[in-house]
Amino acid sequence: MIVREVMTSKLITVAPDDTLSHAANLLRQHQFHHLPVVRTANVLGTAKTGYTAQRGLLLLEGLLTSYDIDLAAGLGKQSSSADAQEEPWQERRVLEVMHRSPMRVSPTTSVAAAAQILLDRNLNCLPVVEYESSELPVQDVGQDVPPVLVGLLTRSDLLIALTRITGTFEPGVQLIFPLPPGDVTPLAKMLMLAAGLHIQVSNIVVAPPQEGATRVAVVHVNTIHPAPLLLVLM
Repeated sequence: MIVREVMTSKLITVAPDDTLSHAANLLRQHQFHHLPVVRTANVLGTAKTGYTAQRGLLLLEGLLTSYDIDLAAGLGKQSSSADAQEEPWQERRVLEVMHRSPMRVSPTTSVAAAAQILLDRNLNCLPVVEYESSELPVQDVGQDVPPVLVGLLTRSDLLIALTRITGTFEPGVQLIFPLPPGDVTPLAKMLMLAAGLHIQVSNIVVAPPQEGATRVAVVHVNTIHPAPLLLVLM
């Protein structure tokens, strides 16, 4: 499974010159904890109708989190008590507090690799980017090719993907089969018997072996009456 299959592609973004007040309102309105910071580059492309049309590419400038805003607000309150001339935190610009070089992945990155990055770096999200320098106007192409934002991968996206893999949203039941070390014969036997009984198997998950624990296969069958299969397995 790759990132493109599980990422969020309907994005809410802010521009570098937007105020922190505007960003805070977006986070509150949509119940998010992070906002990609982008600037738009207009390019010409071919529409489905065959005509040439203008479209906007979102060039990733950084990432703004709710923690960044909370920190700016806290520091702003401390400063305002000492200096009445200090600019209110709400009027500060996003570019002043955003993370300019966030970790990122591509749409073809494996979900496993992306999940490892989130865990190792203790992150909650990863921008998903592509590089389309050939489509960008000349003034937007420098020594560093601007990454084009195409999605956002969050821990919630990974949890939803996990529930899909395990068949949580599908009707049926889960059967758990212990597997001897290096031997999938019990699993193969179960699949053959299920096919003979015309019982559909929607997915199979085999967890990595853990020290001191028996390896198991979790099989989701599309029936709420698995008794015939269980009887022939006994």
